[in-house]
Amino acid sequence: MWELYAFWTLVPLLVRLTDLPGRLGFGSIAGVSFCVIGIGALGCIAGGRLSRSIGSARVAAAALALSACCCLAFPWVAAGSAWTAAALLLLWGMAVIADSPQFSALSAKACPPALIGSALSMQNGIGFAITLGSIALTTHVVGHIGVRVAWWLLPGPVIGFVALSPAWRRGD
Repeated sequence: MWELYAFWTLVPLLVRLTDLPGRLGFGSIAGVSFCVIGIGALGCIAGGRLSRSIGSARVAAAALALSACCCLAFPWVAAGSAWTAAALLLLWGMAVIADSPQFSALSAKACPPALIGSALSMQNGIGFAITLGSIALTTHVVGHIGVRVAWWLLPGPVIGFVALSPAWRRGD
């Protein structure tokens, strides 16, 4: 979760820094931000359906990889076409959340039934704690480095992808 909530926190700042509403010719910072965050619901739905055929670990790995690519590409794309920047933010908005329900499914599957609630609570608690650090760090530096702050989110999906590799290789 290093990236997820920090991304959601940064979306309005990234939209403002790139002046997407002005460059697109419509919308507002709040409206564009709502679309970028809200489109994550489609990522979760698509991930859930896809997990039935290829497994939760592979869906989570694909979402993490796509999210990492968006982190990496956004600073370069942001200054170009507003439509490309908006499309990349929307894609990132779908990818950034799509792994979360899959991690919960994997945890629930790996635990004895009597411990599922505790395991999910611990997982979410640790994730939220990690997120506090990434939110504090990225909101502190965004004023100094601008859209390159996206690169500060990159460790989250990369480390998650690597840590998850035994599970997606097995097809869990």
